[in-house]
Amino acid sequence: MKKSVFLIVGLFLVSIFLINGFKGEFGGGGDEWQEGINWTMASITKDEIVAADKPVYLFVTTDWCTFCKKMKANTFTDPKVQKLLNELFVAIPLNPEKTGTANFTGEALPYSDLAKKLRVNGYPASFFFAPDGQLIGSQPGYVDAKSFADMAEYVGDGHYKNYSFAKFQALPADQRR
Repeated sequence: MKKSVFLIVGLFLVSIFLINGFKGEFGGGGDEWQEGINWTMASITKDEIVAADKPVYLFVTTDWCTFCKKMKANTFTDPKVQKLLNELFVAIPLNPEKTGTANFTGEALPYSDLAKKLRVNGYPASFFFAPDGQLIGSQPGYVDAKSFADMAEYVGDGHYKNYSFAKFQALPADQRR
């Protein structure tokens, strides 16, 4: 009897340790990642996007995704990333497993249908759209803060119109912003 109680308590403590260990490395999945960025709901209309005259950054995520949590904890808490998203983009988080309608492309679509239309087959996924709703580019998977900042400058400052991303990355810092 005592052995089984110790076994149960031991397993319980080990499971708590493992869960907390993953939270430390990959983020707890709380709302802290949203605090430094002016996130907008996907229900924002195309007319409002055009009026804002900013490209759209769409972050496709789920509640259970380990690398989404890592991106939230590491990338979106970076001050440079926050500054770039706030200044240059209309930033929209989208969870296709939730109920809602996305309107920012000019077509009203349930979240899950928009993810299908964008061919999202893994999480996280990042999409960049022009203010008129045209897709500029996408990046599947986890993106670290440095790489994300490079992508945000490339799209947000309009460099994608003149340079390939590789050529942009090779530019001296004073020619980037």
